[in-house]
Amino acid sequence: MPITNYSVLAGTPTSGKVVTGTSTHYQITMQAPGGPFTVAVNIESVDGSEVLYAIMENFTPPDEAGLLALAMGMTALNSVPGGLALDFVRSTVPSSGDPRPMVLLAQMTLLPKAGTAAHRFEPNALQNAVTTLLNETIADKAGVIYAFGSAYADSGRVDGIHDIHMNQGNPVGNHGGDNGIWQDGALFIHLPARGTWTAVFIAFQTESWNTDPNGNPE
Repeated sequence: MPITNYSVLAGTPTSGKVVTGTSTHYQITMQAPGGPFTVAVNIESVDGSEVLYAIMENFTPPDEAGLLALAMGMTALNSVPGGLALDFVRSTVPSSGDPRPMVLLAQMTLLPKAGTAAHRFEPNALQNAVTTLLNETIADKAGVIYAFGSAYADSGRVDGIHDIHMNQGNPVGNHGGDNGIWQDGALFIHLPARGTWTAVFIAFQTESWNTDPNGNPE
């Protein structure tokens, strides 16, 4: 079945920290009505599901007007085209010619897996990038982060969002139950003072970018 509670959280970030465990995350604290909220971003590869990531500056969201009109806080999304829902395989963004894909596998960088020689040379590339973007957003008094993923509850109260990555194309025996289309996660950072958007896309090397209408690998 697809991920639960597919949503977008719009809010003002106040701080961030690394949280370790079975999978290391960078946890961002966000202020918005109904909050505070936490945003859990995968920043380190784990065995069997190495992290791919792309940081896109000068980005244009698929539906910029829809995001800017969105109320601050957590908003449930329908996993269908034509709205705010994201799909790494199917979403397009405006361009000077025909719309182009929102993100391509070829644009993703492989994050070195912990314990490898490559990891020793560049152990915190994604963490450093997310930290820099967080600090820039905090410095912009009107800066907003839009976090797409799965809203989760603590003691019956929605207080955060995770699964901020591609949520389709997983092998049947490895998170295949999370597969679905129009339910992918990402971070969009809007800095009004600069007039810019930046996108953070995260996927896993085990995920296929050729998926059927159910989000399963073809």
